[in-house]
Amino acid sequence: MAIISTLRDKMGKFLVVVVGFSIAAFVLGDILGPNSSIGSQNNNIIGEINGEEIDLILFNSVYEQLSYNFTLNNGRSPNNQEISNLRDQAWEKLINDISYMNQFSKLGLEVTDKESVDMVQGENVHPMIVQAFTDPSTGNFSIDNVISYLQNLSNQPAAQQQAWFSFESNLKPMRLRAKYDNLISMSANINSLESESEYFNTSSSLDLSYFFVPFYKIPDSLFSVSSNEMKNYLRKNSDDFNQEESRSIEYVFFELLPSSEDTLYFEEEINKIKNRLSSEDINDSTFSLLNSDSFNPYSKLNIDQLPTDLIGKNVGFITDFKYEDGKIVIRKLSKIENDTSFKARAKHILLKFDESNKGTVRVEANRILSLLRGGRDFDETARTYSQDGSAQNGGDLGWFSEGMMVKPFEDAVFSRNRTGLIPRIIESEFGFHIINVTQKKTKTSYFVATIQKEIIPSDNTRNNVYRSAELFKIDSRSSEKSFSDFSISEGREALVEDDIDKNGDVLGLLNNARSVFLWAYDDDREIGDLSDVIELDNGYVISKISDIKFEGTKEITEVENAVRKKIIDNKKSEYISELIKDYSSLDEAKEQYSNGDIYNMPDLTLNSNSILNVGFSPKTVGVAFSMEENELTKPFKIDEGVIILKLNSINKADSLSSYDIYANNLLQANKFTSPLKIDNAIKMFSEIEDNRYKFF
Repeated sequence: MAIISTLRDKMGKFLVVVVGFSIAAFVLGDILGPNSSIGSQNNNIIGEINGEEIDLILFNSVYEQLSYNFTLNNGRSPNNQEISNLRDQAWEKLINDISYMNQFSKLGLEVTDKESVDMVQGENVHPMIVQAFTDPSTGNFSIDNVISYLQNLSNQPAAQQQAWFSFESNLKPMRLRAKYDNLISMSANINSLESESEYFNTSSSLDLSYFFVPFYKIPDSLFSVSSNEMKNYLRKNSDDFNQEESRSIEYVFFELLPSSEDTLYFEEEINKIKNRLSSEDINDSTFSLLNSDSFNPYSKLNIDQLPTDLIGKNVGFITDFKYEDGKIVIRKLSKIENDTSFKARAKHILLKFDESNKGTVRVEANRILSLLRGGRDFDETARTYSQDGSAQNGGDLGWFSEGMMVKPFEDAVFSRNRTGLIPRIIESEFGFHIINVTQKKTKTSYFVATIQKEIIPSDNTRNNVYRSAELFKIDSRSSEKSFSDFSISEGREALVEDDIDKNGDVLGLLNNARSVFLWAYDDDREIGDLSDVIELDNGYVISKISDIKFEGTKEITEVENAVRKKIIDNKKSEYISELIKDYSSLDEAKEQYSNGDIYNMPDLTLNSNSILNVGFSPKTVGVAFSMEENELTKPFKIDEGVIILKLNSINKADSLSSYDIYANNLLQANKFTSPLKIDNAIKMFSEIEDNRYKFF
């Protein structure tokens, strides 16, 4: 029935909401519980969340449910990218199921069976059910329709029953999360000091002057950095130089392409098909559908859509085969028919008007028409002047039949017996039209059967390429040459990929190369390991591990330049601070060290993140707003140099009798963002280990 179709349409969005808002599915309660027997095989543990080991069986049970729902809602199985997205959703769901369960339990939150019934057929029906069971013609919702549907649910097809059960099973966890979010939102509060502070922070500004010395103006050669200094700096600032686990590889790709024998085979096949297609006993539409590798092989075309090798041909003509995008193609002009009404194709430029400017717009329309009659390009003119959505396509409206366009426009187009610019302005209720007929009126349609065969490698070709890759691997292992040098000696190029992502699946120009990443990130992998032949969609890969980086602090050799710069910048800051002392103004500071400049910002606000001639520097803004009028700071270090601030004046906003509007704005903002902040906090403090990359 129509209602379940509506529910199925909404289910995709609903599931995204469920996953996006991290709603716990109670059906997993027993599996996730402390007495669960699942996850005892350590080699099947794909991760850990707050001490809960996530077993491959558990993960797949969540993924399979999401995948089933996807298929139910979309009428097809997910593709490779969608499978990856669903796995991410399954992992996200498990994180939130486990992380939030403890929060719900501490707060005593639950959804009773009575509430569950109430959401479906009580006084507080879920909005999605209300929407699905609302009569579109009247806009009225009736609970009787819901009850009647449920009473007859057992008589519905199994797929429709499953759609409902899937929808209904997620109502309870969604209500639980909604309760939690509402509780967090209601806990938000703004006091009078906060609202007053918000007003003055957003309404006040500073008149700030500053003396800035960029680090680049001080020669690095003035300072020396020892290896011990760099090691000590790296040790003390290790958090700034962390790295994720990564692997680097070299690889050779053996592309799988059809051989000349494969091409000859398909040429023979297409010629056989051509002979059968010429028979008068077959139905061209059915035959092309059964024999073509293309989508929609039998089509109805207009004259300008007809392939060039069929123009002017008689019905029954079949083209010789030719190659298009790796496919071998023949086409047949199956039939030519006359439609019941005329159709035509045109471009237009629309200038809209109202009663106040109609005369002016008419003059402008005639001016543009004159330009076109003088040879101006219609497409470019339409893009420049037309006030219609077709402007971006050069005014092209495509093909249209009688009765589809407004009458004055239609009369002008269908009264012409030739193509070209109509030499007068056409007025309609939409405005003034300048029309170029690109295909004159006709009733003729052409039916074309297109048969394409994708030329794919045969098993023999595939075996030959695989054998070449296997021999390359064997010879490479026994060779004393480097992997790169050996590849060159074999007439091949060894490609390099540094720090490949453990969750990646694209290797250079190779898509769906996940199997290479799985091999590279195997726990037993070592530098120098050479892979067996790895099969991809369009070829084979031999890969070698060139480097392994483990999670933790980077080696000093990797970050030497960055560490050296940090140390030198610190020394430059100390150097400038020693030179500039005992000053009472910015001018005196500049006299002591002239390698900088004085600037002024007369209207600096707290919302600013950047300083004129300095760049991004929230630290400077923060210091400025902590100062008193006429205060002068000591030199202090920022990312790009050393700066001294002088606060000239505070442009303080006038006090208000009430700051309620700022209190309300802050309160609404807090209520809106609090659930998200709590969500991020719960995840941040959860102990999560994700090892999915070893399995998928």
